[in-house]
Amino acid sequence: MKIKTKLALLYTSITIGILMIVFTFVYILTAKTIDNNYYTLLLEKALITAQKNFEKDELNQLAYQKILDTYQGLMPETSEKIIVANNRHEAILELQRFLSENQIDRLFEEKQVKFKENNLDGVSIYYPDNEGNFIVAVTAENTQGKYIKTRLKSILLFILLISSLLIFALLWWNANIITKPLQQMVFRMQAITAKDLHIRLPERKGNDELAQTISYFNQMIERLEISFNSQKSFIANASHELRNPLTAIMGECEVMQLKEFSPNEYKESIKRIAYETDRLSSLVNNLFQLTQADLDLSESNTEKIIIQDELESVINYFDNSKYRGRILFEKDNSTYCIGTNKHLLFIALQNIIDNACKYSNEQVIVNSRQTKTGFKITIIDRGIGIPSSETDKIFDVFYRAGNTYGYEGSGIGLSLAHKILMLSKADIKIESSENNGTTIRIIW
Repeated sequence: MKIKTKLALLYTSITIGILMIVFTFVYILTAKTIDNNYYTLLLEKALITAQKNFEKDELNQLAYQKILDTYQGLMPETSEKIIVANNRHEAILELQRFLSENQIDRLFEEKQVKFKENNLDGVSIYYPDNEGNFIVAVTAENTQGKYIKTRLKSILLFILLISSLLIFALLWWNANIITKPLQQMVFRMQAITAKDLHIRLPERKGNDELAQTISYFNQMIERLEISFNSQKSFIANASHELRNPLTAIMGECEVMQLKEFSPNEYKESIKRIAYETDRLSSLVNNLFQLTQADLDLSESNTEKIIIQDELESVINYFDNSKYRGRILFEKDNSTYCIGTNKHLLFIALQNIIDNACKYSNEQVIVNSRQTKTGFKITIIDRGIGIPSSETDKIFDVFYRAGNTYGYEGSGIGLSLAHKILMLSKADIKIESSENNGTTIRIIW
């Protein structure tokens, strides 16, 4: 079922429900008014009947004639019954034919009572007179009242039916107008495929929910387009980077099969194969770490760690490497903690410091300290730096600055470090000038 039909049915149901409540209230109020008016007439008929039968000896001819005229003109269709109530027990036996015990008690207490006998409406009154005590019961069928109530019910049901159809048609038409932009949006969305991510939905004026939805959808498509393009670029670059060492290994193997070589030449070829194999292994490992960073930084794989302690572990690693003695480590006694993956944080810090050492022949300064709002690590080198036009691209996967020719690397290390630090809720800022070194600040 389409949204416009659902909306029309929903609001039609609500409107019909409200109309039914109103119409029911109108019908009940009208029916009650008709019944009360009819009982009032019956009460008048009962009183005039009593006066006609018991007041003749007490009134003059003119007054009594007036009572007779009123009696004959008022509800001639009624049936009257007069019961002598001098003996209460005998009167009760007679009254039990058409009144309940509760109604009989009320009759003697309140001097009048309403009742129903089969399809007839009735009123009984207790009428004391100088000739004795009497009970006058008057009954009649309220045919006109029943007709009015039946007609009113039919009219209200007819109005309800016609109103339902008109309201549904009006609401469906209105819902169609409201959802038409949504239908157009769906039609345009169906045209967007992986090959057509450049397509955008037409923006709407205003700030309503539909305009916001279109805006957010276009932003999502833009992010998807960037992601798809990045993925294509990543696959192309990864294929290229993987192909280079594989090509070198295959080339060495083919050359070794062409003819006999001396033992030293075989050793040199094996060294080159081992070097390319090691480079290939490092590249595959970096790619794996890059793709696993999101998964490994899920809540189930994080723990509370002291940043200072982890940084010291990284510095100790470099003190046992070829960069021994190249790093000046400045620190305070901070115990600032964060929740992250310990192994991945080690990799991120290792990659950044390794780059600083690799592209600089001078001492690298690593400073760490707790700030008023968190923790900051500053890594300073005096190496080749990064051209100012390339600084904003330095964290892209496989990107290497134009002045890094001759240095080993795959362009993955800084990208991986940046991703890990972002997922660890750290900001990373870089300042660099070509031939003047680079400063990287990591801030929590």
